[in-house]
Amino acid sequence: MKGFIFKSLLDFTEESFGLAFVDQMITEVELDSEGVYVTFESYPFTELVALATYVSQQKQIVLEDLLEAFGLFILPELIGRHDYVVQNYTHPLDLIQGIEAHIHTEVRKLYDDAELPTFNNINRTENRLEVEYTSQRELSHFAIGLMKGTLKHFNTRGNIEMEKLTHKNKTTKFVIELIN
Repeated sequence: MKGFIFKSLLDFTEESFGLAFVDQMITEVELDSEGVYVTFESYPFTELVALATYVSQQKQIVLEDLLEAFGLFILPELIGRHDYVVQNYTHPLDLIQGIEAHIHTEVRKLYDDAELPTFNNINRTENRLEVEYTSQRELSHFAIGLMKGTLKHFNTRGNIEMEKLTHKNKTTKFVIELIN
């Protein structure tokens, strides 16, 4: 996983709980990187899990809720870094629908070793999108945070339902429905 995600998790943790807590976390969690992350370098996913689990346990926040909040937090930075991609979209469902075909294509150009989840668009109407998210890392709660952040970016209200698909390995179905 790219250092950008790790650095953003540290920023999220600092903004949420303070620099002293981040220092404590880096000291107490066993990290190969020693808590120093270069944006474009890759680091083991297990370190991200260890950091997020530490925050979850120390602050008594359900890990899924923490990951969703982190997804909401990081979306504006992702958009800021890649606004040339996002500027092509004027509707939140178009942006979410374009993740696999457009956004992930651009990410792979920048980072040929990127290990990205897949988004399979199932059904789309003007105000509703069904998408299947498949990830070896199973970060569906992080993904729902990104989707909620997308709705917020477009000043749009909506509901997002999530269903773990037991008949498909490591796949979650999301139904995003906009509210008028």
